[in-house]
Amino acid sequence: MVTYNPFNPNSTVTPTLFAGRSDQTLQIISKLAQVKRGMSSNFIFHGERGIGKTALARSILHIAESKNQRSENLNFLTSYYSVEKGQHFRTVLQAVLNQLTDKLPKPSIERLTDRLGDLFKRGKFSFGAFGMNVAVDSGQMGFPLDEDNIEQHFKDQVVSVLTNILLGLKEVEKQKKYDGLLIVLDEIHNAKDIQGIAQLIRSITTTLDMNDLGNISFIIIGYSEAIQSFFEGDPSARRSFDSISLTGMPHEEAKEVLTKGFDEARIGYDKKILDEKVKLAGGYPHSLQVLGHNLIEVDTDNYIGVDDWGEAIGEAARELQDKEFLNLYNFKGKQKLREEILNILAWAMVPVPKSILAKEFPSNIHSKSCLPELKKSGAVKEDPETGNLSLHSSLFRSAIFFHTVNKSSFIKNEKWWEICQRITKRLKPDEIEG
Repeated sequence: MVTYNPFNPNSTVTPTLFAGRSDQTLQIISKLAQVKRGMSSNFIFHGERGIGKTALARSILHIAESKNQRSENLNFLTSYYSVEKGQHFRTVLQAVLNQLTDKLPKPSIERLTDRLGDLFKRGKFSFGAFGMNVAVDSGQMGFPLDEDNIEQHFKDQVVSVLTNILLGLKEVEKQKKYDGLLIVLDEIHNAKDIQGIAQLIRSITTTLDMNDLGNISFIIIGYSEAIQSFFEGDPSARRSFDSISLTGMPHEEAKEVLTKGFDEARIGYDKKILDEKVKLAGGYPHSLQVLGHNLIEVDTDNYIGVDDWGEAIGEAARELQDKEFLNLYNFKGKQKLREEILNILAWAMVPVPKSILAKEFPSNIHSKSCLPELKKSGAVKEDPETGNLSLHSSLFRSAIFFHTVNKSSFIKNEKWWEICQRITKRLKPDEIEG
């Protein structure tokens, strides 16, 4: 029995066990090499919950600090911050800048103390009213204080701080020099003032760039549906960000996630069965972590075989009911139209044409409250070529199976079995998965 389980679904994957996302990683490293030479570049990671955005960012942070010859010898001063629900972006930037000071070399701290006066006291930044609220005496500012002036003054303060940090990094001894700053802001959809963030970051980095201080990069992380809000009010800001859209991992990369964990735990596995079963997770990194964790937990002979897979799939599906899938399907309360549609997609066991499904639900699945919502949440995927609808993943289907078989009201409902039969009969034989 293996006592060490490298799969940890409740935490971000460590850089040493990170697998896949090779194309995105190479793209980002290439751009950071340019930032190292003074050409600022920003990124925005977006995708569904559990798709691996934070894990990719953690891997990039590790690479950016590694001084590894295979990754452009990057040596950035880094900061990671997760935005709290309803938090103002001003407080976010203040916290990030204070994180950076904890890592700054002594000469850089001395420079900030000399140059920034009251803005930097006892080794910490304090933007006062600009960091927390707008209650400040306008007479002290020398101009009428409205929201636009507050935003402008705050931006100028941040630019001044970053300017002095970057100049300070350039002035330290050669062997201690950093390439620049890499700032990761996670959960950006939580920000109360998300609409103005892209514009502010663009303005800050552009100003630094024009002053030959382009050694700075922001990585912004959030859900796909928040992207429109993020860029709202400044469409031109999109040009300042490379969009990294994360979807399900390709088959070989998904296999790498599990094989890397098995190798770390020094446990054997059947390669053929792994190649077949890994697709159950739909390429979702979090689902893969849950599946891998349960595979090692159920194993008793240091070898992952077909029996281990059977038991682990069931355990993973049940566990995900209370985690990743909880936001996709109501496993606890009364079932509504969305759950009825998901039940049909699960029990039909085939991708279902939208037109066929619409005929079975006269209450109009195309309404704003149903199909669009299902697709937006990631519970349902639509093939762009055929228009066929399928579930998030086979693990999600299994979670629905386990839930519905325990509900006698569903099993005895002949209506749903009749719909499943009609849907299957309408499909061509080669469309049926078996």
